[in-house]
Amino acid sequence: MGNVHSHLGVGPAPGLAALEGTNEATDPNTAEVWAEHSIWPQDLQFSHALAGGVTSMQVLPGSANLFGGRSVILKNVWSRSVQGMKFPGAKYGMKMSGGENPMRVCGEKNRTPSTHMANFAGYRAGWIKALEYQYEWDQFTAKRKQGDPAAKPPKRDLELETLAAALRGDILLQMHCYRADEMM
Repeated sequence: MGNVHSHLGVGPAPGLAALEGTNEATDPNTAEVWAEHSIWPQDLQFSHALAGGVTSMQVLPGSANLFGGRSVILKNVWSRSVQGMKFPGAKYGMKMSGGENPMRVCGEKNRTPSTHMANFAGYRAGWIKALEYQYEWDQFTAKRKQGDPAAKPPKRDLELETLAAALRGDILLQMHCYRADEMM
């Protein structure tokens, strides 16, 4: 059985602050983070899940952000490293969240978004920036193919790189929301 929405390893047991990595709650858009970099492979919850029949899972960042970062597909096998657990050939996903979680987390810090309308404004802003970023890379690639030796690559932006990959369909989206009208 597969678990399509898991936080095993990023929010491990025992719940020690030194092991916690579920949410990078520093900005509404943290698309640049990857859940696999927070996973603790020795989390005891993996063996409990396996005992319950869970043999594979998508491990996602938490839902504190509009764009929470990349998820990863894992086999539920013992390994010293996350790399030994990764499902071969599986696409990355990206966690997006709507509704009360980003509004609460950011609103408590007196930052946007604190309303549904600001959630959607944040999505639009992120996708527009990603389109512009992809356009810059497409222009660079076209110039290089034409043999332009003066073509300079745009500055890399890990946040926009993830969003652009999602727009191309290279990264799959997982939307966390509470109401049907929050789905994009």
